[in-house]
Amino acid sequence: MRKIIGIRRKLVEPRKKLYLDILAYRNLKKFLSTLEFQTVFTYMSLPYEVDTKRIIEYLIKKNKKLCIPKVVNNVEMVACEYKREEKFHRNKLGILEPSSAQQVPPSQIDVCIVPIVAFDKDLNRVGFGKGYYDRFLKDVSPYCIKVGVAYHFQKVKRIKTEEHDVKLDVIVTDRLILLQKNEYRGEYDEKNTT
Repeated sequence: MRKIIGIRRKLVEPRKKLYLDILAYRNLKKFLSTLEFQTVFTYMSLPYEVDTKRIIEYLIKKNKKLCIPKVVNNVEMVACEYKREEKFHRNKLGILEPSSAQQVPPSQIDVCIVPIVAFDKDLNRVGFGKGYYDRFLKDVSPYCIKVGVAYHFQKVKRIKTEEHDVKLDVIVTDRLILLQKNEYRGEYDEKNTT
């Protein structure tokens, strides 16, 4: 599954990707505007992921405390405060991260925005397979809203989950905002935004 969707993402033409990125950004901004939060964690996008530059700029303009991931070893990722003047480097996975920055405890994060390789209607996600986000999300507050961001074509019928997988609260794509409608009855609401 990772390989097939990875190929699909890499085959999107640059103009089409820009269009899809803008639609996903608008939906994410629309969803975030319904929340009250101060501290947000977001990924630094790779070229074939939904671009996070616009949402980072939006959050800075809204005076939110912004955190980004930093991989500290083969199994651990931490949240570091984002500052424009900070020096960045590419880690071994090719992802931009701060060279040195103040860590933010996961328990202080109100909203986590994470990348997705694939997702299903039940808010399950497949990542890159290293488990960084699953381990990180287990340490956030139970009140933290976990938001996955993807292109709509990354949706699959069903994802087989494992014990260590962390379910998301919301998934935002270029076409919809998928959220859990009633946690106890397992109903979901797809808000089509096109």
